[in-house]
Amino acid sequence: MSITKLNPLKSKIFNFFTSSFENSKGIEEIKNLPRDSNIKVLISRPNHRLGNQLLLSPLIQEVKNQFPNCKIHLVVNGNLSPILFSEFHFIDTIIKLPKKPLKNILNYTAKSIGLMSNKYDVAIAGNENSNSSKIFIKLSRAKFKIYNSGNIDSYKPEHIAKKPIYNLMKLLIAPNELRDYNYPKLSIKLTNEEIEKGKLLLRKLFGNNKNTICIFTFATGAKCHSKEWWSTFYTQLKNEFNDFNILEILPIENVSQINFESKHFYSKDLREISSVIENSSIFIGADSGMMHLAASTNTTTLGLFNGSNYNVYAPYGNENQSIDTNSVQIDEIIEKIKKLTL
Repeated sequence: MSITKLNPLKSKIFNFFTSSFENSKGIEEIKNLPRDSNIKVLISRPNHRLGNQLLLSPLIQEVKNQFPNCKIHLVVNGNLSPILFSEFHFIDTIIKLPKKPLKNILNYTAKSIGLMSNKYDVAIAGNENSNSSKIFIKLSRAKFKIYNSGNIDSYKPEHIAKKPIYNLMKLLIAPNELRDYNYPKLSIKLTNEEIEKGKLLLRKLFGNNKNTICIFTFATGAKCHSKEWWSTFYTQLKNEFNDFNILEILPIENVSQINFESKHFYSKDLREISSVIENSSIFIGADSGMMHLAASTNTTTLGLFNGSNYNVYAPYGNENQSIDTNSVQIDEIIEKIKKLTL
């Protein structure tokens, strides 16, 4: 039997194990931490996926906002975080666990033991439903361990990037202040030089100064819209926006649901891709890591959702929006794009 087939059983075992994890006793004392002290904060999200790592950026920003002189340590899988967070200079250490732990068990174990040798003032699970996130918080030597928000109340957001912020802020401010809390949006913190590079790349691709619409036609599994859907959408987009450049951002797999009919851009440099998106008028794409990368820029992001998780993963902040394509017709999407590009 393959390891993959054992994953459901493994999840059930770990779910049972981590369901008993509770915030530290005396967690309410966290509000007595001096806000200007040099505290050490551990954020745990051992996952290698692009979207899941970008979804940590609001929490990272909020921790910095609340404790300006803090030093943040991240626990992640793989090598993306040093790229994505290269301009987050207050991140002191990124603990990069192997992308495939079971194939690199000695490295994984050594880094896990190394993590446990550090003392932290605060440790926060980057995803309260992630067993690995919670296990590393449990193993950490932290005074205050935050797994969740305790009792659920009406102010708790559904969005996966907002939940760990809520879990922290519920301990630091009055409950009524969370009613309309201004959660930080996803961010990759592009430099001025990177933004200028993206502008030059667009100019080189199209040879004009027209505004650009970026589309991303790929997604994994059921999140991916059919070639027929994208063909219809792309045809209408071209007809309605003939005074715009249309650029397809290609995935690492170098595939296209519109058979490469549009001008396209391929790069393995995530910051270069985001610099191109930054210089565009709007990004339109399905629920994917690339959608979250777009939402990390200042460009309006329109997420196309093909089913569930609409409120959990939708791009938020600025004019970012999402659409359930099961209930909204392409004509309506085109009209929404017109309003967002005025």
